[in-house]
Amino acid sequence: MEQIIHIYTINECGKKCPLCCNKLYNVDEIPVVTVDELYNADTICITGGEPFLYNELYKFVDNIKMQYPNIKNIYAYTSGTALLHYLNVNHDKPLNLDGVSIAPKDKTDWNNLKIILLNETYNKIISSMKSNRLMIFDNQKDNFNQILNDVNLDMFNVMGRKWQNTFNTPTNEIFRRLPILF
Repeated sequence: MEQIIHIYTINECGKKCPLCCNKLYNVDEIPVVTVDELYNADTICITGGEPFLYNELYKFVDNIKMQYPNIKNIYAYTSGTALLHYLNVNHDKPLNLDGVSIAPKDKTDWNNLKIILLNETYNKIISSMKSNRLMIFDNQKDNFNQILNDVNLDMFNVMGRKWQNTFNTPTNEIFRRLPILF
């Protein structure tokens, strides 16, 4: 069975979501990822806070792929706004992610996602990834329909999402953190 590790990388986010999963646990109590776990992993999901606030995320991704050739997939979670900023700063650097999972939280995130998708360079970066998800919270369906109604979303697996009162890692996955956060 493939091993999937969600790695908490950064505390910063910039959003104030009422049911933020980051408020559901004490970061200091999350176990630190081990070398053995990384050597046994098939997939890494980079999470946080907001991983794209780290402007050198591409270096982190490259280092994981270089040091752990067993890892076949690296994905990153974002709400979208920090991704736009990241692409503005790093559009000329290969990101080497296998996909992004975007869960817009507010109208700003939706508008910034539209900017990404309408920008030829940014669209090419996202569409070149092998697996992307766009997660739509129930309370965001109107924003999705109003803002992205004329945008090609073929590069995404579009999924519904619900706010949860608890955070539970799926049984076939583990949740870890970096020893030093970005």
